[in-house]
Amino acid sequence: MNEETELSPAGQWYRNRDEWIRHVLGRDYLTADCQRVGIFIAMHMNRRDNHTKHQQTTIAKDLGLGVATVKRSIKKLREEGLIDLEKVTRGRRNRAVNHYFLIFPWAS
Repeated sequence: MNEETELSPAGQWYRNRDEWIRHVLGRDYLTADCQRVGIFIAMHMNRRDNHTKHQQTTIAKDLGLGVATVKRSIKKLREEGLIDLEKVTRGRRNRAVNHYFLIFPWAS
């Protein structure tokens, strides 16, 4: 009864996301704030589009952090090859909304 059943594509995506979170938490050189920002991004991913859309001010507000801390954290996560982002504009105000993508290091 210990046979492992094959996961659906959705199940595999969630498994990869959860493994990504464990991977980030295991990087003790990342600050706690950096880890929190990464986890926030991961937990708000849309698996169908494989990205999340949040302004840095929204992430900062939701986590009780400063916008500068969020920017530094995102920069560090990008430098470490854990996330990527694409800036997209929307609406009449032409406000930038970042699309964040998780990078699974073990899949490279």
